This record gives sequence, structure tokens and C-alpha cells, in this order.
Amino acid sequence: MKIAIVGLLHHPIAEPFAGGMESHTWWLAKKLIERGHEVTLFASGDSDPELGLVPCIERAFATYPQAQTVSGRQACNMSAYASAIRQICQGQFDIIHNNALHPFLLLSAADLPIPMLTVLHTPIYAELAAAVRYAAARNTQGKLAAVAVSKSLATEWQSLIAADVVYNGIAIENWPFVAETSPGMALWYGRIVPEKAPHLALQAALRAGYAIEFAGPIGDQVYFDSQVAPLLESSQVSYLGHLSHPEIKQALARASVLVNTPLWEEPYGFVYAEALATGTPVAAFDSGAAGEILDSHCGVVVREKTVAVLAEAIAAAAQLSRQDCRQRAEAFCHIDVMIAGYERLYRQLLQRQRRQARQGSRQSASTLSSMQLLAGIAT
Repeated sequence: MKIAIVGLLHHPIAEPFAGGMESHTWWLAKKLIERGHEVTLFASGDSDPELGLVPCIERAFATYPQAQTVSGRQACNMSAYASAIRQICQGQFDIIHNNALHPFLLLSAADLPIPMLTVLHTPIYAELAAAVRYAAARNTQGKLAAVAVSKSLATEWQSLIAADVVYNGIAIENWPFVAETSPGMALWYGRIVPEKAPHLALQAALRAGYAIEFAGPIGDQVYFDSQVAPLLESSQVSYLGHLSHPEIKQALARASVLVNTPLWEEPYGFVYAEALATGTPVAAFDSGAAGEILDSHCGVVVREKTVAVLAEAIAAAAQLSRQDCRQRAEAFCHIDVMIAGYERLYRQLLQRQRRQARQGSRQSASTLSSMQLLAGIAT
């Protein structure tokens, strides 16, 4: 298939990944290319050129001068995605894989010559919800299909659009299994922002008697300075900075437990899959997809989002079998399972389009016959 992938523009689709969305899009394009598809990635010009990149903007917003204000980002988004749509319409693609999380593409979906699979990676927010509602109402020809990255997320969107579920995946074989680690070391990693609450992970680990390393880009400096930095006064707490994937693997190899503390409904959570692949059990707050990915053999998920309860979960999770964690990752989190799920939905969309085309042809033929009959009667 000839597939157009449209990505987010906030950060490059390249390593080191700024977050899960960039990692997901990179691996999606890479694996589809490996499976023989012709892939074109519409993203920022500083993304990975090995992914069939066609830049729709010079650089990602994080370093693009014109995108440093709200109005500037809006203008850049509109211009970039309009460019992508124009090139897609000229490119004879089979399918659009919409990973952009931007309303503009959805507003155009019914008018495009090819079908679009839109992936819902995020909880509902007003602008995207309005675009989804509009696109669903205009989807009379079945050109648009939606997919969510977890059941919990699909349930959240179901009042606006029906969505299949394809869980995110990772290349399990690229995450080496570690059968044994030194006891007493915990790890947290992700974007350092209030809604991910690393300060609670640090406090819980210390309460449980664990040393803890944490890593990730600082997304909110005020939060870091006020809530996180004071905890660095403990010799048991270490900040590793923003790590590449090889460095994250090394950190997981040292950890006897991963701690994750989302205070929002996290749609998926790549850190779960990556930890399980290395054999690292997880202690986490029960938010979003945590309870779908983690079972009792590989994680302890707690409903009460407090330091005291999480400290108990850390101690309990660290006792779980690392082999069971790896087996869960292989069965549930493998990227090949994800890619097969997307390929299935691509085929369904294309088959639906062919049926629509045949029905349209039959209706046109029927209309023509009726007109010819009426013309004969008239004469």
C-alpha cells in the first residue's frame, strides 16, 4: 500500500524522542516500510529522513521561531497541514494515517479522494472534539475511520465517534531482558510536568526505602524547581537528564521496579511496555490504560493516588517475576501486533471504499437506465 502518515509538528519525529507520540510515529513508519509498504511521512524537516520524509514545515515548533506564540503555532499548523493535504491529493496514496491530533485534517476528511484512519491518542479536548463531531457527521461515504490506543480511551470518545482499538507497541527484541538486578533501585521516566507527578514517585520510593533515578525533559521549569528539585537533596535521588533509548535501557537494567504516577487519564503509556520488555515490574496509579496493560503478574496498580499507598505498591511490585513481565510484553506490547492491527483497519477502509464505488456505479447505471426509459416513453 502507498501510505501517507501525517505526524505532529511540535517535536521532530527522530531520536532522542521528545515523547511517546514521536516514538510511536517513528516506529510506525519504520515498521510499515519494513513490511513492504510505500510510506511518506509528512512532518517537520528536522525529522528522520530515512522514513520517506516530506517536510511540511522547516523545523519542529520547539525550535521554530515563527511558532513561539499561540497565534504563531496556529498559523504554522494550518499552513503545514494544508501543504500536506495538497501533496497527498496529488500523490495517488491509498490511505492516510492521521497521527496529527489536529482538527484541520479531520475537517477535510470527507472531501479528500482517499480514506483516512485517524488515531485518537489523547483524551477529549474541545477543539479536537468539535472536529471529530463534524467529521463523523459528514462521513456519509465511510471515508473516515477512527482507532483508539486503549479501550479506556475508546470509551471516552464513544459519544462522538466509534473507534476500534489498536494498542501501541514497541520492538520488544530491541529491549534486552534483564533476569536479575540489584534490589532497592526504582526508576521513573517521562516528561517532567505536574500531570505526570514525578515528585510523588520520588517521595513514595524514599518512603519504601528505595533509591530512585528519574529521567526526562523538563516540560515545566516552575514545577521542577518547586516540587522536584528539593527532593534531590536526598542522596537516594538522582536526576539523569533527558535520555536516549539506549540510555533508558541501561537505566531499566539497573531498576528492580518502575514507578509511574499519572494524575491524568494517560491514554496508553509507553513506559509500561518498555519496562515489561526488560523484565522490570511496575507500580503505578490506576489511570487510563494502566489496568489494561498491567496484570497481577507484572504490576501493582493502585486506585488511591497517595504516597503511602504507592510506597506499598513499590515494595510489592519489586517481588514479581521478571520473566512474567517479559512474557506479558511479548504477548501484549509487541509492535508487530500493533502493525498487524493497523494493516487490518487499512484493508477494511479500502474494502469499504471499493463497495461504495461499486454501489455508486450501480446507482449511476440505474439512474441512466431510468432516464433512457423515460426518454423512450416521451418519444
